[in-house]
Amino acid sequence: MSFFTGTTSILHSSPLPAGVTKEQAIAMLSDHAFFLSCDPLLSKFEPLTPPSPPAVPDTITAQARGTRPTTCFTVTDIVHTIPAGLWDTNVVSTYEFTDIADGVFARIRSPLSVVLDTLWEVKQGAAGLELVEAATITCSKLLVGVVKSQCENGWHKIHAKMLARLEEELKAKAAGSV
Repeated sequence: MSFFTGTTSILHSSPLPAGVTKEQAIAMLSDHAFFLSCDPLLSKFEPLTPPSPPAVPDTITAQARGTRPTTCFTVTDIVHTIPAGLWDTNVVSTYEFTDIADGVFARIRSPLSVVLDTLWEVKQGAAGLELVEAATITCSKLLVGVVKSQCENGWHKIHAKMLARLEEELKAKAAGSV
């Protein structure tokens, strides 16, 4: 790691709706197309065949679920570089998803050597199951604050869309069992 490279971490969690099972929440995280659709900045995404197997941290490889390999996508986000959308920029990144026992590991590689490693897990909290997002941002020290700010500004919307899907699944299940 270079003298000019900085790292920061963020942690967000949301309680899952009552009645949602751990298996149901893990299946939702493993629906990578849905996962990508939760990105509030998303313009488009396309499946990507990596030129070589993605480098997954050893701690994640040890937790890998099943035989499904890491799946990759090219994702285009529209990032507002000046407030009020006066000047927007398309940012094209590579997303790598590895399903693990309790969720999914996502690695995002963006321009300017920005790397975001996020572990999304379903965990038992004090009041029930929780969706836990633990991210490590690695990039130029000049960009750490900007990238962290983008993550902090968007996480509520991402979690809300995921929780809404789980609530809809509960409603559909209840309607089918009546």
